Amino acid sequence: MAVKLFSYDMLQNALGQEDGTEESTNLGNLQVAKAVLRSAIAQELTQRQLECVQLYFYEGLTEEAVGKRLGVSKSTVCRHLQRAKRRLGRAVSYGEVGRKLGAGEN
Repeated sequence: MAVKLFSYDMLQNALGQEDGTEESTNLGNLQVAKAVLRSAIAQELTQRQLECVQLYFYEGLTEEAVGKRLGVSKSTVCRHLQRAKRRLGRAVSYGEVGRKLGAGEN
């Protein structure tokens, strides 16, 4: 069985992106995806991975800026982000979003 890596682009392509300017035809799927992802972030990540994800994705800092704030190197931040993505991918693939994404693929 091949392992599929999770990507935010894959999630966005499958479920669409809510932009607030037009009525979303898949708002239910987006809400499910957000809930599953929030739950996975809270339950699956280490404290350091969570800090890196929050600073990088939610605050928009660069890997270098995250590293400076946390007192670690850019490569360490990169490694934490990669591991966080893998953990989230595994968690989401077992959740509702994973089932919805998998239904459209062979």
